[in-house]
Amino acid sequence: MLNDVLGRIGLHQSGTPLDFAKLREPFSSWLQLQVVAQGDFAFLVSLVAAFISEYLINQAGAQRYVAGQQIRLRLPIQSGVASEFDPYATAVGLVRERHSLANFLATVGT
Repeated sequence: MLNDVLGRIGLHQSGTPLDFAKLREPFSSWLQLQVVAQGDFAFLVSLVAAFISEYLINQAGAQRYVAGQQIRLRLPIQSGVASEFDPYATAVGLVRERHSLANFLATVGT
């Protein structure tokens, strides 16, 4: 899904591997420019949640798992200690409040 959507909005060449480090700033900038209709909110949130998940898995060693019916991430903080969170709930807050995805990822991924 990410490969296709990021290609359609001109941020990625479809068919090539996603480079999440390079995409973080452009995707965040694109996201800030969007005026989101109520009917498109859930799709945009799912796109942002997928990006958060894949970015943190690829860049910060996070692990995705399912708890009940929710997809969650476990992000290592230090040896033997991890932070767990719901990327979809995080995406809802980022999209609704128009916060910077790039800033969030830079902060949480360190």
